[in-house]
Amino acid sequence: MKVAIHQPNYLPWIGYFDKLDQVDKFVLLDKAAHSKSGFINRNKIKTPQGELWLSVPLKNKEKPVSELQIANDTNWLQRHWKSIEANYKRSPYWDTYKDGLQKIYHDKWTHLAPLNIALILHLKEALQIKTDILLESDLKHDFGSGNARNVNIVSFLGGTLYVSGTGARAYNREEAFTAKQIQLVYQEFHHPVYPQRWGGFRPNLSMIDMLFNCGPETMDLIRKQRRNKGS
Repeated sequence: MKVAIHQPNYLPWIGYFDKLDQVDKFVLLDKAAHSKSGFINRNKIKTPQGELWLSVPLKNKEKPVSELQIANDTNWLQRHWKSIEANYKRSPYWDTYKDGLQKIYHDKWTHLAPLNIALILHLKEALQIKTDILLESDLKHDFGSGNARNVNIVSFLGGTLYVSGTGARAYNREEAFTAKQIQLVYQEFHHPVYPQRWGGFRPNLSMIDMLFNCGPETMDLIRKQRRNKGS
């Protein structure tokens, strides 16, 4: 069984869903410490002026992900939705996917994790990815920290293969996985080039950019790129 592990990011990028698509179980680290330099509360979309960051304001940035509270003293939800609508409403598949996303942006959110998880689950369904998504908090177990945490989660789930991001090469200890009879492999993501509006192609945007532009063909394009580069 293949397992991957990641924090529940906000409007994750295309590579996030490429990894999700490659495994049987995907664990969201909702108990992890918040990394200020990461993408837990922000991501990018494309506009006529270039890339636009959408950032969720937080009250307390020193807490675990599950405890991060949203600063709702501004109308950030409305701003984010208006930015998405303004920049994608003329995309080919806007009408196909707007309603489910709009419903999430018209709800009330006090904490970041439930919002991010709702967006991830919604996009997973829209992309028709069959992978099971689990929350670390639902596993009711202390898995430790660092590399040991990932090893212990995969072992706890009965996994035999762990798909890691390439950025983790610096701290992954392959011998720890081997000791638990787990094969460690790295995601080799090859970014697809797809039709976008407004000039030259911009990579590394939120998945919604590709979804609104490519619709039902989105995952086929990602899988085709993976097969071509892997051969």
